[in-house]
Amino acid sequence: MNVAGRPEPEAPLRIAAAILVARDGYMMQLRDPKPTIRLPDHWACFGGGIEPGESAADALVRELGEELELTPRTLRWFTRTAWVLPRVEASSMELDFFEVAISAEEIEAMVQHEGAGRRIMTVEELVREPRVAPWDLAAVMMHARQKALFG
Repeated sequence: MNVAGRPEPEAPLRIAAAILVARDGYMMQLRDPKPTIRLPDHWACFGGGIEPGESAADALVRELGEELELTPRTLRWFTRTAWVLPRVEASSMELDFFEVAISAEEIEAMVQHEGAGRRIMTVEELVREPRVAPWDLAAVMMHARQKALFG
């Protein structure tokens, strides 16, 4: 069945993202205000593209090192989401989200090289933000409510 207006997506952009779990909430990145990037000036999870031949976990370790000078102690795969974006010709993406616990000492040692800022936010604070990457918000909300959602 042909659905009017629905583009056929190309191969999805593959992304690895960190749900950075701190004692008081989730550390989020404020993306740069550059008009050339997807969702400029929005709050998002740290992470980035998975390179050919790279696993999602390896990509995330690389991205966290590049973006925050953070070497995670542990990664726990949490979920994969897939999106076909509306009004963007043939644009689809798959995101692998990993839970990464971060300590106060690791937060203090972070040096941010990408983005306009970072902040630890509760889920309630994040939901009230007018500019949040919707796929990241969905993953963080699922993480925060996983016991109620998944038992």
